[in-house]
Amino acid sequence: MKRITVKEPITGEILSLLAQPEDYNGEQGWRIIGSARDSFVILEKNGSWQVVDDDIHPAIVSAIGRALRTYARYNS
Repeated sequence: MKRITVKEPITGEILSLLAQPEDYNGEQGWRIIGSARDSFVILEKNGSWQVVDDDIHPAIVSAIGRALRTYARYNS
């Protein structure tokens, strides 16, 4: 599990999140866990990050994706 820090692009608030690798239907994803223990899964597809099980603002998804880039493993 990795701890990532993300500046929330809408409010500017600094978010401390946990990211745990997760297999999502055979694809490498990350389960993102917030301070309230709410969570969602994010996948990188064709160069962009997508949330697969929740509705999260695209700017926040992009910020999380940038923070994960150093940890992300890509499917071949």
